[in-house]
Amino acid sequence: NLEVIEALKPIVDREISEKKTEVDSSRITNYIKTWSKKLGAHSVGVTKLQDYHLYSHKGRGDIYGKKINNKHKYAIAITIEMDNEMIQTSPKGAVIMESTQQYLNSGSIAVQVAYFIRKLGYSARAHIDGNYELICPLVARDAGLGEIGRMGLLMTPKLGPRCRVVVVTTNMPLEISKRKDLSSVIDFCGICKKCADICPSRSIPFDDRKEIEGVLRWRINSESCFTYWCSTGTDCGRCMAVCPYSHPNNLMHNFIRWGIHNSYIFRRFALHMDDLFYCRRPKSKKLPSWFNI
Repeated sequence: NLEVIEALKPIVDREISEKKTEVDSSRITNYIKTWSKKLGAHSVGVTKLQDYHLYSHKGRGDIYGKKINNKHKYAIAITIEMDNEMIQTSPKGAVIMESTQQYLNSGSIAVQVAYFIRKLGYSARAHIDGNYELICPLVARDAGLGEIGRMGLLMTPKLGPRCRVVVVTTNMPLEISKRKDLSSVIDFCGICKKCADICPSRSIPFDDRKEIEGVLRWRINSESCFTYWCSTGTDCGRCMAVCPYSHPNNLMHNFIRWGIHNSYIFRRFALHMDDLFYCRRPKSKKLPSWFNI
């Protein structure tokens, strides 16, 4: 999978068709959203590309330090689900297998969408693992797909942080998605703190959001987090595994998510019930039986 991801990198931004096709922004946006979900996306949203979405310079490989100059107007954010059974084994090897697989799957979708847009005569770039020019969770938040939670990841309403995010930027006219009121997610993250409790490297803060460079947010200790990744040999994922939002997308848990979204009191009740049924600091699950070879 890592080799396939590397192979995808050179095709994120290729030649544009000389013949430009006039498009209806609403219809083409609906087409891209529907097609992306058919390809395996969980959710898709569109926002205007902002300066604060973009990195200033490249951060990997031969082009390290090269200044980023992305003039696209629109950004398509795409999420893809990570398997709950695999994530629950974290930090065992299954989590990096699942993480890599969904990086690959999400990258495949983004590359296809970008290629389609370029064939219509518009500039487009797929931002995939190892070749980002922007901060995907921020784009996805502004595209209405979730909020940035305590652990610093995108918190989606139905999967929580249990997803991968890719982005396609373009100058093709698109219809902007309405940003949903997900303040309940921030409030729940404010009281929950299970990810901070379980974090092996103690990288996730327990305190309230703070204003950092003009933005009210939680900031993890990325250095200690990545150091733990290196020492354990996987992407860890314990914060994802214990998040109450990460539970399976079924009728019971969707009802609980509905209650969390709509009631301040229910959020407190739901957290206590989650601690009761799933434990405050749950142990890693065993690897699936098919791993025994």
